[in-house]
Amino acid sequence: MMKGYLTVFLSISLSLLTGFILLLTACAIRNGEKIRFECASDTAMNAVLSEYGIHLFERYELLYVDASYLEEAPAIEKVQERLSFYMEQNTVSVMQKRNAPWGQLTPLSVDILSYETAAANRGASMHQQAVCWVRDTGVTRKESDVVNVKSQISNLDEADPFGAWNGIMEQLAGMELPLILNEKGEWEEVPLSNPADWVYGLAENDAIYLAEADMGQVSPISVDLGQYISHRKIVNTAASNRSYQQDERAFLTYLFEKMGCYGNEREGSLLCCQLEYLAEGKDSDIANLRAVTKRILRWRFADNVRLALSDGGLQSEAIAAANNLQAVTLKKEFEMPVAESILYACAFLETVADLRTIYAGGSVPLVKSSHQMSVEKVLDGILYRADGGEGFTYGQYVAGMLLLLGEERLNLRAMDVMEMDIRLQNGNEGFCMDWCIESFEALITAKGKAAGTYRISRRYGYF
Repeated sequence: MMKGYLTVFLSISLSLLTGFILLLTACAIRNGEKIRFECASDTAMNAVLSEYGIHLFERYELLYVDASYLEEAPAIEKVQERLSFYMEQNTVSVMQKRNAPWGQLTPLSVDILSYETAAANRGASMHQQAVCWVRDTGVTRKESDVVNVKSQISNLDEADPFGAWNGIMEQLAGMELPLILNEKGEWEEVPLSNPADWVYGLAENDAIYLAEADMGQVSPISVDLGQYISHRKIVNTAASNRSYQQDERAFLTYLFEKMGCYGNEREGSLLCCQLEYLAEGKDSDIANLRAVTKRILRWRFADNVRLALSDGGLQSEAIAAANNLQAVTLKKEFEMPVAESILYACAFLETVADLRTIYAGGSVPLVKSSHQMSVEKVLDGILYRADGGEGFTYGQYVAGMLLLLGEERLNLRAMDVMEMDIRLQNGNEGFCMDWCIESFEALITAKGKAAGTYRISRRYGYF
């Protein structure tokens, strides 16, 4: 009887123990499937990020997944396909191999819920990566020093010296000339013969010609701006609740390290004067260089006018030159307008000299404390070149223009240039910066053998 009890007890115990062991085994398989699913998901998302756009990275040191994958048009479905491929390789393919672990994992769906691109916050993402690269490498550029004088640059940019000069010349043109009796006993006008007239005519010349710029390396091509990010309808500008690192000084450094300009062109670029494009946004190198040159001319003219009008000795020379004109001696109202026009002529000749110095590779201070102006140069028709020395180089003047653009416009134009350059390379015709993915969130669903369906949501990115 006792043996019967023991047999029943052992049978029941063995049944319970077997069930418990099977339960533990099922839980272990389930947990193993869950862990493998999470590992496969993390690995797949990292694998997608490992396929960053190599051309963009090599050229501009920016890390993004190019959603075009060297095909004609970008699409988020292509990224999902890559994520699905990696999930398949890390689940079904592994589980079907010999000596595979217990369990089963079959991906059911892969959905990318959201993603951020280089165009997030209209270029803030790209700006941050550029800033981080500068900080990581420790590179410095003198062009970034213009940040220290931003207010002075802004004041010069708002000045209108040509408008003031035009007003003086129009005032003189509207004044009645004095009359004298000629040998025939007839009244005739006395010509003003203003010595500033030839300089005023000189100001109508092309600024590039006045600067004596070497156009040998400047590309004559024009580009269709409508196909680039700042001109087309931008997509994928949404950003998660995050703060982006912004740094004017570091970003200027990045731009001058990675892009070319007059006198420092980069090979393999659609536009030679890329930084000039950032400053002016026109469709050709020639148009951008001309606009930049005119702007430097205006800045230098504004500063030189300030010097001329504040120089008492120069004013005395101008008044004396005005009084040597017969028309002025006959009609005193001409004296001050003529003297002022001569002072503006002095300032413009100094400006041409400054411009030629800058375009020859020299430096001219943004705000000068001395000058080489004289009324004699106006009277004798002399063009000259200013003495080089300490001051702003051509690149620093361009950097000052970029500084005044505003962050959003500068970001978008910088991405224009990036698109231009990358599309030049084989297989990158569909490249778009607003399809360059920096981070993404995915919802992945898989079917397991032990516990049905697994779901996981992850966000992965470079930053």
